[in-house]
Amino acid sequence: MRSQFTKPGRLARRCSLLACTVVMTACATTVTDTGSSTATVDVGDVPVGAEPALDSGDTINGGTIVDPNAPEPTIAPTGSAADLLPDLSVEMSRLGSQIAEGGDKDETLERIEQLWDRIRPAIEAERPELLDGFGATIEMAQIAVERRQPADADKAFALLTDLVDRFLTG
Repeated sequence: MRSQFTKPGRLARRCSLLACTVVMTACATTVTDTGSSTATVDVGDVPVGAEPALDSGDTINGGTIVDPNAPEPTIAPTGSAADLLPDLSVEMSRLGSQIAEGGDKDETLERIEQLWDRIRPAIEAERPELLDGFGATIEMAQIAVERRQPADADKAFALLTDLVDRFLTG
C-alpha cells in the first residue's frame, strides 16, 4: 500500500502549495512607520511663480494669497432686461440640480433675486402683462429652495423660459 505522500496527485498539489506560499511571501512589502505624519522638504530653490504655500495652507498666486473659501464678490448686474433675461434663465436652470445634489442653491437664488430686482422695472414698463408670470416664477424658485423641492425649481425654469421668449419676441 502506498503512503499518501507517495501518491502522484497529492504530491504534486502539496509541492504547488509550498511553491505558491514561498513565492507569495517573497513578494510581500515591508512598511516602516516612523510615527511622524509630516515631512520636511527644502523649498528654497523654487522658480518664480511657484512659491510654496504658507504655513496656514493658503496658496499663493503671483504674490497674492488666495483663500479658496472666500465668497465671490457680489457684483450688481448691469444691462437691459433683454441682456439680463438670458442670465436669469441660466441661473434658474441650475437651481433644480443644485437643490437635488446639495449644491450652492442659496447663492444661486440670491443671484436670481438680484437679476429680478434689476429686470422688474423694465418688464413693468414694457410688458406689464408678463409681470405677474415672472413674479410667480421667482416665488416658485424661493419656495423650491425653502422646501428643498427640485421639481418646483424645474417647473419655475420651464415657465420662465416661456416668459423670456414672449418678452424678447413681443
